Amino acid sequence: MEIKYSVILPTYNEKNNIGRLIDEIYTQLGLETEVIVVDDNSPDGTWQKVEEISCFYPGLKLIRRMKDHGLVASLREGIEKAKGEIIIWLDADGSMPATKIPELIQGLSQGYDLVAGSRFVPGGGVELITGSADSMTGFFLSFLLNRWCEFLLGRWFHDYTSGFVAIKKDVLKNLPLRGDYGEYFIALVYEAHRQGYRLLEIPYINRPRWEGQSKTGLNLFDYLKRGWKYFWLTLKLRFL
Repeated sequence: MEIKYSVILPTYNEKNNIGRLIDEIYTQLGLETEVIVVDDNSPDGTWQKVEEISCFYPGLKLIRRMKDHGLVASLREGIEKAKGEIIIWLDADGSMPATKIPELIQGLSQGYDLVAGSRFVPGGGVELITGSADSMTGFFLSFLLNRWCEFLLGRWFHDYTSGFVAIKKDVLKNLPLRGDYGEYFIALVYEAHRQGYRLLEIPYINRPRWEGQSKTGLNLFDYLKRGWKYFWLTLKLRFL
């Protein structure tokens, strides 16, 4: 079976979300898709859940990582193992709707090299839950960070921290991922733009995660502890 698309799902403690998301992806893209779950040996048994449902999806693959954990390291390994000419990745918690993936792919077919889901273009946004750190605080700080990125790097892009993307595999060969968490996406789109690749943003509504806790943080302190890396990387890209 020829693989058209490779969807990479980095996971850590997403047992209650991963099956639903995989089904959503295959409903949108069909069985000529490979879904690569790159799991950091989740204590909740996410990798076991993937093994259990693998018999239903011929293209479902599991990479269980026992060391060198982290989002960017997982993405790198998934990209390295991917067979599709189009690489897609998104969060595994249900916050990024797989129903939008065909629109990302359509953008590539129109000549763009990287197409990202965006919360900050017309039609995009965030479904807020009052009192949820995973929602209110995260959205507010993401909004401020993206305005900072626009100020320093340019207003040609709006959601510098998206992490919901479809990109041609050949393009990725020239754009190695930098960083260890979500700041990698800032460097990815900035370098793609600098090298002359065509970028497109597709609006989407960021949903609350289906179940579990945010990996970014549960309070303002957690967000700020990670956030300094985003600000520092942006300064380095602009001035160094």
